[in-house]
Amino acid sequence: MGITEKLAHAKKTDWIVDGFSEAEIKTTVELAKISGQIERCRIDMHMSQKEFATYMGVSQSMVSKWESREYNFTIKALNEICEKLNLTLSVELDNSCKGTDYKLIKWDSDRVIKKRSGNWVNYLGNKEAIA
Repeated sequence: MGITEKLAHAKKTDWIVDGFSEAEIKTTVELAKISGQIERCRIDMHMSQKEFATYMGVSQSMVSKWESREYNFTIKALNEICEKLNLTLSVELDNSCKGTDYKLIKWDSDRVIKKRSGNWVNYLGNKEAIA
């Protein structure tokens, strides 16, 4: 049996992620995607890490960190990398907060009300807020 057949018939398991939070798993996956894309660009440009580092204006050890799948990129660094490699950085956030129901509230009092529609609301007199 070849490797392709073995993989096709392999039993699915999740032991590798036992004990990890959903955020930790997502972080690992996203870092792997980013690192993989940077490495793919470097390889497509037929450059060694050292040549790529010179092109990017960083040290070879920084390129190695980028490709390690563990480097924690800042948004600024990602934007600079994408600009240099002619890539588009797209960050998508779901605009619905879990377990909340935000509403526009108007008030004209200086008192504090503890809860309204399940949310804590602070009234500060003739103001509007989302709570």
